[in-house]
Amino acid sequence: MPLITLDNISLSFSDKPILDGISSTIHKGDKIALIGRNGEGKSTFMRVLAGAISADDGKLKIKKGTKISYLEQALPQDNDKKLFDIVAEGLGKIGLILTEYQHFISSGNLDEAGDLQEQIDQLNGWQYLHKIEAILNRFTLNPEAILSTLSGGWRRRVMLARALIQEPDVLLLDEPTNHMDITAILDLEKMLKDFHGTLVLISHDRSFVKGIVNKVFDLDRGKLSVFDCGYVDYVKRKDDQLHAEEMANARFDKKLAQEEVWIRQGIKARRTRNEGRVRALKTMRDSFINRRKKQGSVKIHALDDENRVSKLVFEVKKISYQIAGLQLVKDFSMLVLKGEKIGIIGGNGTGKSTFIKLLLDELQPDSGNIRRSKTIKLAYFDQMRESLDPNMKAMDFVSEGRERIDIGGKSKHIIGYLRQFLFTGKQAMAPIRMFSGGEKNRLMLAKILSQPANLLVLDEPTNDLDVETLELLEEMLVDYTGTLILISHDRTFLNNVVGSTVVMDGDGVINQYAGGYDDYLIQKQDRLDSKKTKAGPKEKVKSKSSGQKLSYKQQQELDKIPGKIEKLEIEIGEIQLQLSDPVFFQQDESQDVLIKLAQLEAKLEILYEKWSELE
Repeated sequence: MPLITLDNISLSFSDKPILDGISSTIHKGDKIALIGRNGEGKSTFMRVLAGAISADDGKLKIKKGTKISYLEQALPQDNDKKLFDIVAEGLGKIGLILTEYQHFISSGNLDEAGDLQEQIDQLNGWQYLHKIEAILNRFTLNPEAILSTLSGGWRRRVMLARALIQEPDVLLLDEPTNHMDITAILDLEKMLKDFHGTLVLISHDRSFVKGIVNKVFDLDRGKLSVFDCGYVDYVKRKDDQLHAEEMANARFDKKLAQEEVWIRQGIKARRTRNEGRVRALKTMRDSFINRRKKQGSVKIHALDDENRVSKLVFEVKKISYQIAGLQLVKDFSMLVLKGEKIGIIGGNGTGKSTFIKLLLDELQPDSGNIRRSKTIKLAYFDQMRESLDPNMKAMDFVSEGRERIDIGGKSKHIIGYLRQFLFTGKQAMAPIRMFSGGEKNRLMLAKILSQPANLLVLDEPTNDLDVETLELLEEMLVDYTGTLILISHDRTFLNNVVGSTVVMDGDGVINQYAGGYDDYLIQKQDRLDSKKTKAGPKEKVKSKSSGQKLSYKQQQELDKIPGKIEKLEIEIGEIQLQLSDPVFFQQDESQDVLIKLAQLEAKLEILYEKWSELE
């Protein structure tokens, strides 16, 4: 017998059908990924399963005695409870008694604590005290910590612990990996693989989903399709399904065109015998309007004078930074050149956002220095969506109240621009408070990517985004000609976008690896293997490293190179500015200037090569 049966479930919000006659079953041992676009109603579907809301029509049947635990997408914000208390709440009555008992013990009220001991004995509750302690340890949570003091990733762990302490038959998880670091995601992935109950999961993290689920529920325009397979096979089958739909749409369009010609013939269409055909045409038109539209292509708005941007974006030289005695960066150096795409990963609290602030001159290093290009034009995506006013219209937020915005030198109507980000005209004029988490992220990206920029900094842009929007964003970032710095915990996203990965290992230790996340793992393992197999006495190693040390003259030369590069780039930029004037090529000296430009660019390349060699 199924644990949960959905029988013709329907639900609408403001006359918009969210769930349209859904029927399906969830069995013991199912590990289901619920997939669909942002705004399709995935979270609403989860809330129906959890009993948090009721459907307008249809029946939800749950097998008697089935225990359901639900982790919502939104995290509690202003909560001053201790972590022990929050996790204990998941146990219901016995959890509240244990919480009260702990408070009496910690405050020294032993008489009151003694009274509660009898209740705990009667309820056989001491075993639950051990369970709470065990799961807090499992998630490395301090029971005395206050929830409101924690970051988003740690709050997510607390609420997961609260959901799992119940030992549910059915576990409902809505975006459980948001704000989690990769280590925590891998740990949760293993935990859910070993989970013996039934799981229904919403997640944008393709690597995470791929490693767990054995079934996919695809929610699309109110309808639910069930794919009895893993995520990889689902993607192939879904592609085949969409291809078949495109073919059917093409045939439909041809017939629709024929019917439009027919109806324009005039009064014949209004005769009684043709009314059925008129109604059929109206149905076809409605179907055409509601048809799933293909993703629009969006290009990031690059600066018109992109060729004048300095090749050196950042020179980070032996910087260190600590806060409250915690070392976040220690003696780290790196170069960031124009056009590089760099991913930053690391555990929660290792200092990823702090490192970005150091680069952008929002914080100053304790030692070392950072040299920045004077031509930087920044576009910055903030993971916390702090700039969103819930009462502002979506279109006004992106265009700052203007009806048209400038994209790549062309004037574009704001509603047309937002359609490229999958917003309808009605949504463009709606207040932001009406949007889901994923739609808010998509709106933020629409604003950020409309700004002229040669440096794009994205701090966890993938949170809450559906897979289609993720893939669209990947294409845009791959095509982007400027410099990209990306903080993300999405392994697939990093693999598909970045050219190098900066790994913050904690205690100020930072390393940089070529390639994406998978490449980093391979290189890290190679380093470990190399250390194990490395032979020879320490004296030889020391001799080798001392042989690579720069002489005083070489060090002097290295110190002077950045200044020389900057002077050459300024001179080259001035010549390129002359070239943009059409009158320039009518002058007699134009040929000499072009020769000089070629010579300067050749010198610049030699300096970069020398710099790389000495570094």
